[in-house]
Amino acid sequence: MTFDVIIRHGELVDGTGAPAKRSDVGISGDRITAVGDLSEASARLEVDASGKVVCPGFIDMHSHADQTVLLYPDGESAIGQGITTVVCGQCGFSPAPLNEHYLSCFWEWNWWDKVAPRKYYQEPVADLEAVRKHALDTDGLDINWSSFGEWLDRVRQVKPSINMVPLVGHGSVRAAAMGEDYRRAATDDEIRAMKRYVEESMDQGACGISNGLDYAPNSYATIEESYEVIGAAIDKGGIFCSHWWRTGLRQGFGNPGLINGVKQALDIAMNTGAKIELAHLSPGYLLAPSSTPKLSICAAEETLDVIDRAIRDGVDVSFDVIPNHTTGGVLHAKYLAALLEPWLKEAGDLERFSKNLRAPDLRQEIKQYILSGKWYSLNPVIQPGWAERILIGKTEVQEFTSKTVAQIADEKGCHPLDALMDIISMDPYSQTATPPGSDEVKRVFYSHPRAMVGVDTFLFDHTAESRVPPYYLPNPNTFGGMARYIKLYALGLLGLEEGIKRITSQPAKWLGLRDRGVISQGMKADIVVFAPEEVTDKGTDDEPRRYPEGFRWVFVNGKSAMENGILTAGRSGQVLYTRPSAL
Repeated sequence: MTFDVIIRHGELVDGTGAPAKRSDVGISGDRITAVGDLSEASARLEVDASGKVVCPGFIDMHSHADQTVLLYPDGESAIGQGITTVVCGQCGFSPAPLNEHYLSCFWEWNWWDKVAPRKYYQEPVADLEAVRKHALDTDGLDINWSSFGEWLDRVRQVKPSINMVPLVGHGSVRAAAMGEDYRRAATDDEIRAMKRYVEESMDQGACGISNGLDYAPNSYATIEESYEVIGAAIDKGGIFCSHWWRTGLRQGFGNPGLINGVKQALDIAMNTGAKIELAHLSPGYLLAPSSTPKLSICAAEETLDVIDRAIRDGVDVSFDVIPNHTTGGVLHAKYLAALLEPWLKEAGDLERFSKNLRAPDLRQEIKQYILSGKWYSLNPVIQPGWAERILIGKTEVQEFTSKTVAQIADEKGCHPLDALMDIISMDPYSQTATPPGSDEVKRVFYSHPRAMVGVDTFLFDHTAESRVPPYYLPNPNTFGGMARYIKLYALGLLGLEEGIKRITSQPAKWLGLRDRGVISQGMKADIVVFAPEEVTDKGTDDEPRRYPEGFRWVFVNGKSAMENGILTAGRSGQVLYTRPSAL
């Protein structure tokens, strides 16, 4: 027998949860055509997987890859950690449909202030023609689509390296229907327009719908609107992925939903008949004045109890959890000054900002604004212990290194905000560091049989950065989230076979991907070869754009995208059209 590829002598973890076994895998074209002893066979490419695990490609259940895939079609940040398929269009944001306005999704950092300048909170909806101009001028991105189908055509033309399961975002269709006048309940006509956008998107290739009730414009939707708009996707056989109402609109105090937000998402699923994936699950309870490991475990278990009751009531629920136990989100604030983003942006650069902070009246303005609770990102009203959680990393002021802002304030005998501004004034390039933390909540959540993994990041390469204040970098999960999951939870909690199942066959089954997620004859050849004892994420607070160690080979639809640890830009990914099945 002759194959295009034979992967020999590996420890096969087939994705089903079955025990690992020594086996060869043969690939012809884009499919697995033999599994077993292939010692008598030959192939154009032979991979020696001795001492390595061979398993299905990883499925990231919560991704924003759709936002940047046209800029980074090689998919380096995903392929580098074994991800071959992503479920994207999350949190209510999708690149289409577009009408006369565009909804930003945080990656447009280098040019958004040219489109919709603001000192404090970003205006997320802007004129489409202005967006098209600056996206092309700054990033070379030609936003020449309007419908969801036209955007999918662009994705297929660019030939990404990863497979994509695309969702349409409720926030995006709200922007298309309501434009900049979204801070209100939608009219009946506007809801009908949103439903048409959703139905058209589903007909053109969307696999479901997402919402993001902590983000404008989606945060202004009524529950009745949610029933109608999300129901339009469910009526077309789609899935529902919910960034549930957790913090409320992230401006000033917000209006946190927490466990009521989980219940609301489950209510939407119950009323629409949806299969629901709860996004990046976290405890649905606030613990004050501070938490302890036991309290955190209790809050996580109480959150799961709400989900389990919904399952018993007949709701088909699953959820994803971000692997990094210290931070989530798509961005990383390297510099301490990013905490004071409005005034850093106003200054224009770090050094000018440090000089500005010598002005007593500016300091007083900043303190008054923050102490009033108007700045969500640093809000002492709802985060009374904020200074204890901010750890100083690299800085030229050696006496501050590895201390919290609270400790420095105590030593200086001043208010924590004064201490924060002193540090920035003395060294504008002072960096933050991740404080030590425990992952007891993650362990509780990942132990649940419905838990899967969502990395929650864009596609990037190692050069991606914001060149304007506050100088964001990609979140460390962008490059190493799955590596962290493998190390801490697949190997350290669940066992390798069950841990691999949670990122292969389990999400594939939930999504209705009947020919992926398992290594067996006839399945699509999405395959990862890795050394489990070597897998580790390498991103740091100083430099999160580092690829993990331990991954050797990645195949997407039978074509290599990584060879012997070297990314090869396979560009063999596909847009996957699916309708789900029950777990």
